[in-house]
Amino acid sequence: MKKIVLILALTLMCASLSAQTSLQQAVAAGNKVYVEIVNDQDHPLPADEVADVIKYSVMAGEWQSVTSKEDADFILSIVGKKKMVFNSPRTWLTPSVLDKEGNVLWQGDVYKADATMGNGYRATNTAIKKMLKKGFGNNLFKKAGREVK
Repeated sequence: MKKIVLILALTLMCASLSAQTSLQQAVAAGNKVYVEIVNDQDHPLPADEVADVIKYSVMAGEWQSVTSKEDADFILSIVGKKKMVFNSPRTWLTPSVLDKEGNVLWQGDVYKADATMGNGYRATNTAIKKMLKKGFGNNLFKKAGREVK
């Protein structure tokens, strides 16, 4: 019985190290990324805000943006949604890192922000900043063994 438990523990540990290595290889600085914005059909982000999400995500990871999944080292998939809540726009962003086959290597939390006077009524910019700081800096880059800026 002890041997079975030991074998299972070693298998899980190897699988975990393998996943971390592939995540680390995927999100290394200088890699090519295809950023895929998955817009909520009922409440999509406007085109200019989609462009901002892509631009700042690529800059934060120090990646090279490509226009084709086939040319990318990995796919950064970001689910975006914008909706009016209590007469104020609210934006939700949920990032994921996928390998070229579509397997999820990392799943971030949902980062949301409301348009307020404090952020200049820019809910999407505030959600992007949260996603980059908390999602990328405090989560993705640490899991991938990258230096946090």
